[in-house]
Amino acid sequence: MMNEKRREDMARKIANVGRYRPFAGATVLEIGADKDSISATMLVEAGARRVISTNFGDNWPEDVNGPIERRILDARRIAESFSEGSIDIIFGVAVLEHIDGLDAFFAGVRHALSADGLLYAHGGPIWTSAKGHHLGVVGQAKHYRFGNPEANPIQDWTHLVLDQASMTEEMIRRGLPEFDSKLIAGFVYESVKINRVGYRSICEAFDNSGLALIERLDNAFKGPPSDLLDAIERGKWGGQERYDVSGVTFVARR
Repeated sequence: MMNEKRREDMARKIANVGRYRPFAGATVLEIGADKDSISATMLVEAGARRVISTNFGDNWPEDVNGPIERRILDARRIAESFSEGSIDIIFGVAVLEHIDGLDAFFAGVRHALSADGLLYAHGGPIWTSAKGHHLGVVGQAKHYRFGNPEANPIQDWTHLVLDQASMTEEMIRRGLPEFDSKLIAGFVYESVKINRVGYRSICEAFDNSGLALIERLDNAFKGPPSDLLDAIERGKWGGQERYDVSGVTFVARR
């Protein structure tokens, strides 16, 4: 169930879309929808005529309930799934960090949007931010979650300088159970739920899409200390320009 904080954030973002294009009479493709159709219902209440509410996974229900159609969709295959120019608004919150193939996603958006169509796509926490590991696993000792300081054992940005083995060892040294340490590190570096794409690479994928940018909104906070920044830049995940940006939103037209 979507918690109250997430519900309020979703309502703000839907209202923000209305600054760029009215929902009235629109066909909306929702990427990364919630299973209870809360956000889809909000989109209908905002004026959408039809909402195609999608997620990726075999357990996602497919059905039609009035103006809301729930459908399984791989966001990299929008172009294969929808006719050219058939969608008025493509809307997704906390989705860009999950799509392993942003070039295909943005190309599909450009294909599916109508002539006056609008993209509103948000991602966060993105990989190169402090908590871009996006941790969320149930271990033997507790449920580990990136958004809860008491349940997040990964120190900020260290997923960008460690590897799976050294992260496991570091957590064991700090007293975490070995099983949980291996589970956490495995999620961070192997989970297919996150794409491990940094800020600069996300922006480049959009820039190469041919979509017309209206506005890019960066959620930026404090960056890493200088010694940690130097270590990041020397490592595998360097060259991403901004490590203070936790979330990015692209507002664009076809």
